Amino acid sequence: MLMVWAQVFPFVALQFHEGDETAKKTLTTFLVSCFSLWLILNIIFFCTIDLSYLGTFFGTKTGPQYTCELFKTSEEDSQRFDAVFDTRIDYSKSIHREVRQWVASNITRWKEDKPDWFNIEMIPDAFLPTAVVEAEGGKNRKRSSVSIREMIGFAEEPNRVHPEQSVDVE
Repeated sequence: MLMVWAQVFPFVALQFHEGDETAKKTLTTFLVSCFSLWLILNIIFFCTIDLSYLGTFFGTKTGPQYTCELFKTSEEDSQRFDAVFDTRIDYSKSIHREVRQWVASNITRWKEDKPDWFNIEMIPDAFLPTAVVEAEGGKNRKRSSVSIREMIGFAEEPNRVHPEQSVDVE
C-alpha cells in the first residue's frame, strides 16, 4: 500500500501546485514518465521471480512475530538458534521463557557435539543456566555483542586506569 501511495501522492501534490501552466505540464509529464517506468519495472520484476514466493511480498506479519513463529515451527536446532540469536533479542521477548528452557535442555549436547552453527558467545547470559555461565567465565565471559558505549570507551570497567590521571607517589 505504501508503494502505491508513494506513486499517487505526487499527483495529488501537483493539484495543489500554484504556478504557470507550462511548469505544471512539465511536472505532469515528468511524473507520468516516472510512474510509467516504476510500473514497467514492477511488472518485469514480478514476471521474473518465482511466483511461489509472491505471498512473501504482502502481509501484515511483523519482524518479532516472524521470529517467534520461526522459532516455534522450526524442527532443527540450527534454525531455532538462528531465529532467536541472529536477530534482535527483543524480537523474541514473548518466547524468552521457552528459549531459556530449550537452551537449558540442549546446551550440554551442543557443547559436546560442537555443531557448526553453535556459538555460545551469541547466547546472552540470561538464557544460559547459571552453571554454564560460571563455567564460561562468569559475568566477564567473552560475548560477541559489544555495546556502542563500550566500543567508544564511555562504559568504564570497574578498575580502569585512565592515562590522563596521574598518581602522585611519594
